[in-house]
Amino acid sequence: MSDEYIYCCHTVARYVDLPKADCKCKTNVHVKVECDDRSGRRETAAFRAVNDAVQRMEAAREFYKVLFQNEQFDIGKIYDANESTFIPRKDGVYYVAGTVTFFPDDDSIPYRVRLEIRVNGTSVAADNDFFSSINELLVGNTINVSTVLQLQKGDLVEIYVTSTTPGAISENNPSFSTRFEAAKYR
Repeated sequence: MSDEYIYCCHTVARYVDLPKADCKCKTNVHVKVECDDRSGRRETAAFRAVNDAVQRMEAAREFYKVLFQNEQFDIGKIYDANESTFIPRKDGVYYVAGTVTFFPDDDSIPYRVRLEIRVNGTSVAADNDFFSSINELLVGNTINVSTVLQLQKGDLVEIYVTSTTPGAISENNPSFSTRFEAAKYR
């Protein structure tokens, strides 16, 4: 489906609503916007999943796959909640993001947390946060990693985390976010 627009005299109107003859200015721009793949179908793929239980990280400096068991929506059947894995059904450009809230077992020791997006086992985007206690307050460390990726059909996209200290990944709730999401652009 396409829409045609005329930009005339600082006015924007759909072509069918404002024929070219109605434009009184000397310069106008005719723009045709393609809104789909010309087959009449709009292709949408997106999901969002959250962690619904605390996930322990017993060993320091070991990578853990983050679990996102609660699928909030899955348009296009691209998310496997049992494996916490995003699997694109079509080649394309996707926005991918993961967020984890981490609580150390001992918050008096400064620590680092690294969050990664992995495609087929290889890290393709990461964020490192260094954290320490603030005036003896219990403070969680929420880190986010996001990127735009060119993915192939069947790629396995997962979120992994490591920390220099043992601790726990918080379940998703209004105060502490732990989520995994993606959407297809093209």
